[in-house]
Amino acid sequence: MAKAVAALVAASFLILLLAFPTVFATDYVVGGPSGWVIGPDYGIWAENFKFKVNDTLTFKYEARLHQVEEVSKSDYINCNSNHPIKNYKGGNNKITLSKPGSYFFLCPTPRHCQLGMKLALSVS
Repeated sequence: MAKAVAALVAASFLILLLAFPTVFATDYVVGGPSGWVIGPDYGIWAENFKFKVNDTLTFKYEARLHQVEEVSKSDYINCNSNHPIKNYKGGNNKITLSKPGSYFFLCPTPRHCQLGMKLALSVS
């Protein structure tokens, strides 16, 4: 009987360990209370966090003024929105960081990226 209880406890612990990343995923509102706007330094904002797989980014913004595009590193560096990986519209987008690596986002509205509306981050 004691062996059966120990096996059950061990199996339960293993299930908990496997679920740990999902259970403790964090939702980050990009830019904090200000949201996705011109002005904040999103590089400094991102330095405050350690992003993990299954965390989410919520971009909140005025839909008539802004959008969000996921782009390549090269397009991020050059503020080029001609070849987005994905485009988000509507003013409230939740993006799951589904794999480790680097992610790059920018606002494709003319001159907004050059004015600082871009975000690069690493996910572990």
